[in-house]
Amino acid sequence: MRKTLGTRITASALSLLLLCESNMLTAVIGQAAVLKLNKKNLTIRVGQSYKLKVKGKYKGKIKWKSDKKKVATVSSKGIVKGKSKGKSKITAKAAGKSMKCNVKVKSGIEKPAITPTLPPTTAASVTQTAVPTAAPPAPAPTTEAPSNPEPTPTPAYMSEGAFVYDKLDISWIDKSKPMIAFTFDDGPVGSSETSNSMRIQKALGEYNFHATFNYVTGKIGSEDMNKEILTAMENGHEIANHTSQWSSLSDTKVFADGEAVAAEIEKARKSLSELTGISDFTLRPPNLGVSNLVYDNCNVPLIGCNIISNDWEDSTTKEHIIEVTKKAKDGDIVLLHETMINTVEAVEELVPYFAEQGYQIVSVVELFAAKDIPLYAGNYYNKAEYMPPRK
Repeated sequence: MRKTLGTRITASALSLLLLCESNMLTAVIGQAAVLKLNKKNLTIRVGQSYKLKVKGKYKGKIKWKSDKKKVATVSSKGIVKGKSKGKSKITAKAAGKSMKCNVKVKSGIEKPAITPTLPPTTAASVTQTAVPTAAPPAPAPTTEAPSNPEPTPTPAYMSEGAFVYDKLDISWIDKSKPMIAFTFDDGPVGSSETSNSMRIQKALGEYNFHATFNYVTGKIGSEDMNKEILTAMENGHEIANHTSQWSSLSDTKVFADGEAVAAEIEKARKSLSELTGISDFTLRPPNLGVSNLVYDNCNVPLIGCNIISNDWEDSTTKEHIIEVTKKAKDGDIVLLHETMINTVEAVEELVPYFAEQGYQIVSVVELFAAKDIPLYAGNYYNKAEYMPPRK
């Protein structure tokens, strides 16, 4: 009797378990079945971007992949960017389902169609077979625009001689809204989830905002430090040069001449380029130290600021950082440091504050590009204002 009862209980439990697993499997399959990309076929031009989205309910992260990165790349957020003429296939994986989008990349400049002009017909070439009863009325004058479109002018921020960041993408920015640039100096500090840098990136990422991280290359080399920089790049943040050390480039006791200044900038540029694959970077001069010697021997834009919280001072509180930074207006550049815990805690409050005020937090290169202002080598920029090329 006991054996029979035990057997029945075991059988019932097994049946219940199988039923639960079956329902869970059905739910997962059902969830994956309704997922799809917002585009199955996409045509863009070289330099253009488009954001792919997964439509439907799902849990977990989306994994994006391009089968031909030389033709089109795709970010962790699904932003596809045309790199060269050709065809590529973008794959998104979510909830166990694989979705594909066929991408065709055309050349960067669209040539207007040319309508051939036919030679005029002379009277001698026409043979009349009947006398016309009446002359047709003359056509009414028209003020319509010509059918052939004018080629799109090159944006000012891409004008000849201007600095353009390799990974620049402003497709996510609403140019009608105000924006400010957050910049963080003196990193990297590490890539653990609780590190200052990751907390800052997480706070910005919750609103899809970007910032500029000015890295001291003398601190990179370990897997932990390198990972922070690569994570920032993957998340769409600007990677920038803060030289390899902390002495001011304007300090002639350390950098006696222009050759020494140029060599220090190049040393840090090379280290960042080898790690990220990016060819060149804007420069935040250490201690904001600049001089004519620096201007003349810097082959990239120098980025200053017009909002300074003095967060590097041990006596500076979180409340002070918040109070000063809230004064930022459209086009301003804010100087912060990822090395300070008070800064991290302030940023975690400032990001939602500016979002609620209708602001977008962007990187420096995004700020200037979105406002169509070119950046020129040797110029020192404190905010998004135009400066002519340095002679």
